[in-house]
Amino acid sequence: MSLPLFDYYPVLKSCIPHLVLANLPTPVERLNIGEQAWIKRDDMTHNEYGGNKIRKLEFILAQAILQNKKRIISFGAIGTNHGVATSMLCQQKGLACTVYLFDQPTSKIVQQNLRLMHHYGADLVYCGSLVSAISHYYLSVARLNQDNYFLFAGGSNIAGTLGFVNAAFELKQQIDKGELPEPDVIICPVGSSATLGGLTIGCQLAGMKTMVKGIRVAPAYLGPFPACTSSSVLSLMRKTQRYLEKRGVHASDEWNRPTLNDEYYGEGYGIATSGGEQAQASMLRHGIELEQTYTAKAAAAFYDTLRDHQGDCLYWHTFNSQNMKKQTAQASMENFPQELRELLR
Repeated sequence: MSLPLFDYYPVLKSCIPHLVLANLPTPVERLNIGEQAWIKRDDMTHNEYGGNKIRKLEFILAQAILQNKKRIISFGAIGTNHGVATSMLCQQKGLACTVYLFDQPTSKIVQQNLRLMHHYGADLVYCGSLVSAISHYYLSVARLNQDNYFLFAGGSNIAGTLGFVNAAFELKQQIDKGELPEPDVIICPVGSSATLGGLTIGCQLAGMKTMVKGIRVAPAYLGPFPACTSSSVLSLMRKTQRYLEKRGVHASDEWNRPTLNDEYYGEGYGIATSGGEQAQASMLRHGIELEQTYTAKAAAAFYDTLRDHQGDCLYWHTFNSQNMKKQTAQASMENFPQELRELLR
């Protein structure tokens, strides 16, 4: 299958590894909440488990396989969607998967995702605190084994960012086909930077004037280190831009900088906000399911932007919408880590 990014830059096809894992392009639809309200349905990227991580993993797993890696090692919260998508696709591609887990407020989605990661064969290592999970990730003796591919939380590395550079070109093709007007603004949640970074780079390379506005939904700092800030997003973008430049892809002007909004984060990671709950209820009336950690907060920003902005606005929906009841029911508790069992009650 041809990728929009490779269509526009054929030179990249021979030098960037890629696997066809996603159902692309994902639909764009007008939302029945205003003439200028649009949604990009990345909840439908995969027949089994959708969401924005599948796009990233098309490039990440291709790179890992090319490097002859045998195991993907990552980290995330106990309800990490990234962990579910990674463990599912690793199982399908014959790769082992380890996920270091830290606490977040428990919900039905969190409990479901824990079961699903176990169902897909991931080795789950419960670390308790975020600091502990990060320490496990960076200080693991498994780094001495060349068979292991260490993947930052959320799939946010250069390869993962390329998944959303390609996504912007996919959107440009849909605009050119008349499926939607070029948006003035794209709203997306930001936890680990690759979605915002990739869309910002991709929209610029595709010649779009669209502003990509990221909504912060994760802690800004891990101790003294920036984790979800404009500077951390910019750092990942710069690495990706240099990677592309070395392969002959350059922006016609100075590279754009990311736009990151902190106003919707609320009291903490995974903690619901009143604005998010209102957006969640409203979207559900239109058949779109959100969750409190990421998409509800981004949707709250989307509604406010629609109210305050005169142009077309696109909400980039990153949450899985596939029904996972069958897989969850099949998730055996055999060999399930004892320290995680309490979280399923």
